[in-house]
Amino acid sequence: HRVDRRQRQMCIRDSNKGGVLKTTLSTNLAASLAQDKKKVVIVDLDGQGNVIATFGKKPDDLEYAIMDFLRGEVSIEQILIQKSEYLHIIPGNDELNYFDFMLKSGQTSQSSLKILIYELEKYYDYVIIDTPPAMSVVVATTLSLVDVALIPFEPDQYATLGLKRIINAAKDLKEKNNKNMKIIAIPTKVNTRVTIHNDIIENSLKPKLKTQGVYVTTNFISSTTKSTAAVGYERVPLVMSAFKSKYQDEYHNIKKEILNYVNYGIEEKQDQDIESSTINKVDDDSN
Repeated sequence: HRVDRRQRQMCIRDSNKGGVLKTTLSTNLAASLAQDKKKVVIVDLDGQGNVIATFGKKPDDLEYAIMDFLRGEVSIEQILIQKSEYLHIIPGNDELNYFDFMLKSGQTSQSSLKILIYELEKYYDYVIIDTPPAMSVVVATTLSLVDVALIPFEPDQYATLGLKRIINAAKDLKEKNNKNMKIIAIPTKVNTRVTIHNDIIENSLKPKLKTQGVYVTTNFISSTTKSTAAVGYERVPLVMSAFKSKYQDEYHNIKKEILNYVNYGIEEKQDQDIESSTINKVDDDSN
């Protein structure tokens, strides 16, 4: 059945530094929405194929992947993988690394990617798109279509330089092709015992980015090994792990904050700084 237009397409972009939990955010956000009984599909446009790998399947072992559809060789149904009643995946593999070449040689087209996203939005409440880290035709096309661009970043001085470059590129695409797109930056790998992380987020980035129309979430993803353990041992995102922890709540809270901001314009206020409000979370890693 078709869903109404309240659904959102969310594009997850890397801050160009790498290792900022882009796919971790994609899969856990999708899993959290699915637990709310929302129909969610993750579209993996990153040639590393880490989305399907999160669920324990090697990208090279796939019979079909997204490029097979983009070349017009198979249907959406043939590439779709159902992980649960509400959570589906369109997997990617290393063929995506050659998308620009195939585009120039006429083997695929930008319209094929647009058709895929337009078709998916008819049947899913949320379409979450995991894009490659480098700016490319795939990324530019995706950003021209989505409602929300989510940009995870690590709050250190080097990562923030990459964050500013990505945000500038996203703003440029927004101005030219997608004026209603919202841009949201999400702090990840936050060390709750390092005061400078709070200073960078609250005193440096938030005020500057707000003047540029970019929202920085108050909720954040902590630096933890729990997510790696869930993927490594259980073959699921942390949110779906049978072993409950405080870190699962971080993804649920980010989901709520994103939806409140996107749907109602509500900006979450910070009650306390990072260090004082979450000092005990670090200790959970040893449990």
